[in-house]
Amino acid sequence: MSASVVLKNVTKKYKMYKKTSDKLLDLALPSGYGKDFYALQNINFEAQKGDIIGIIGVNGAGKSTISNLISGVIPPTSGSVKINGDAALISIGAGLNNELSGRENIELKCLMLGFKKQEIESLMPEIIDFADIGEFIDQPVKKYSSGMKSRLGFAISVNIDPDILVIDEALSVGDKIFAQKCLDKMNSFKERGKTIFFISHSISQVKEFCHKALWLEAGEIRAYGPIEEVVPQYEKFIQEYNKMSKEEKKQFNRQVMEKRSVLQHAPIPTDKSMGPSRTEKARKKPKKKFKLNIFRSFLVLVLFVTAGALYGNWNHINSFFEPEEKVSVAKQEEEQPVKAPPVEPVEETTVPEKDLRYVHIEAGFVRDAPNLSTSTKITMMYFGDPIIVEETLKDPEGDFQWLKFKLPSGQDAWISENLVTKVGTPIDEEKFMASIEELIELDGLSESLGVMGKSLQEITEAEQLDDMEIVYDGNNKANQLQFNLGGIAEESLFALVGEPTLQHEENTYLYHGKNYDLVLTSQNGAFTSLTVKQVVQENNNL
Repeated sequence: MSASVVLKNVTKKYKMYKKTSDKLLDLALPSGYGKDFYALQNINFEAQKGDIIGIIGVNGAGKSTISNLISGVIPPTSGSVKINGDAALISIGAGLNNELSGRENIELKCLMLGFKKQEIESLMPEIIDFADIGEFIDQPVKKYSSGMKSRLGFAISVNIDPDILVIDEALSVGDKIFAQKCLDKMNSFKERGKTIFFISHSISQVKEFCHKALWLEAGEIRAYGPIEEVVPQYEKFIQEYNKMSKEEKKQFNRQVMEKRSVLQHAPIPTDKSMGPSRTEKARKKPKKKFKLNIFRSFLVLVLFVTAGALYGNWNHINSFFEPEEKVSVAKQEEEQPVKAPPVEPVEETTVPEKDLRYVHIEAGFVRDAPNLSTSTKITMMYFGDPIIVEETLKDPEGDFQWLKFKLPSGQDAWISENLVTKVGTPIDEEKFMASIEELIELDGLSESLGVMGKSLQEITEAEQLDDMEIVYDGNNKANQLQFNLGGIAEESLFALVGEPTLQHEENTYLYHGKNYDLVLTSQNGAFTSLTVKQVVQENNNL
């Protein structure tokens, strides 16, 4: 069998900065600045035509990085990546322009891949039919949910018939019917001898679909081979990790981060087609590199000094070029005392507190007008959904009030006051997360709130925790986090954080914070999942 993908001594390094100005220091200093983070180190493996490979590993192991390398999204820092054929990446929103409609994105992506206008027109109906997102195909992608983006991205990628398909968690969103539809399509690719990389946290899906597994751990290959050999090793590792104490987990994670901050030793490749290694290059021309760094540092230093001198002495420089009379007049004006203008009293203004309320029932209708007889149902809201009340109006027939607010689209909407309730004093979210962190012995849970508002590209693998799923909004910004808690006794959590802000029946609880809302789901007296959402700040931003 001929190889379709070959990776030789592939390493991908990123720089981690505490603030933006550190990037300038990294450019200026000869030895660089900032902490190195090796997302991948010394990766060597081959995939043959027809291989169906499941890439497994905990969050931050390097799975998304290797998928981006195989699909050509990013280049390696060192080593070689050889791809025989066309590779397509399927990820949530990958390659989609948020400002264009779904139909326009199909045309744009096909044009970028070299398809002619006539070929795109023939493919268009098949792609639209597979995506099955209805009238949203002509709406901007920024209005799509993560599931709709995944549908569209998958439909485009599989229907352009690539030689190599890279699927990165694309089946983790959306309904089971669409997931089965995707698996059926992937099985047809398997029958035609295509190479498929399937990245997923669902071990059951990996077992069902793949016949090989690539286990990544801390940016390195831990095991690669038949699915029935590698997956049991991985499952045993997960079991052993979960049995560790909190201190043992801290020590383990500390060792992993230390290991990923330094490039580990790798054998020098014997394949001369890859060219000399970075070590060989450094040995051949050390002086040139040293001189270049000195020149670069000197240039940046000159720019700093020049900018400071110009800023501090601009008035003197400017006066040198002005006529003498004008300078003297200006000097006289400077010497004369300047009378301060009269201070007028400023009226104190207070910002009205927003009327924030939450849906306290399982589900309720939202209408386009404040009455039951002539209004139309436009959408539904669910337990824990927030609104900011703009106006109240008494119902013409019933003894209750209608509340006016705005949907995320900006449309005015009305909801009965009986479906929502005001909330009390917000909780301390960080303390809440720290309490859960203590109960499930998972480090970094409080710090995970820092990914909120970041784009998919801005979030590093180090910020992604085990059992954490990130949901993105229409602007590709993280606006929701979902955690698998495994099972925390309700009594244990209530004893640490107190009673919830709202409760629906016996299985859903809302804790309202200053910046985030936290929704817990319970089964049989134990919490199994936690969803973190940003608190609504504006009338059209839910």
